[in-house]
Amino acid sequence: MGLDTVEFVVKIEEEYDLSIPDEDLEHLGVIGDLAIYVTNACEMQNGVIIEFESVYENLKSILHKDYGLPNKDINLKSHVVKDLGMD
Repeated sequence: MGLDTVEFVVKIEEEYDLSIPDEDLEHLGVIGDLAIYVTNACEMQNGVIIEFESVYENLKSILHKDYGLPNKDINLKSHVVKDLGMD
């Protein structure tokens, strides 16, 4: 996992007050999978129910604003490294 990807994960963990284990991250390269994970983890780790769409839109916003990725390139099937080019 490259520096951009690590920073992205840290932002997510801070934003949602979560801890995402490294072994889980190996399976969360696709934006849709990551959004599902965050949605479920919020409820399981913090007892907070959050809408999937809200998480997905927030992930897109982070990728666009903080990493300059075009919104048109970010979708549920986008892989953070393979499709979006984050290192």
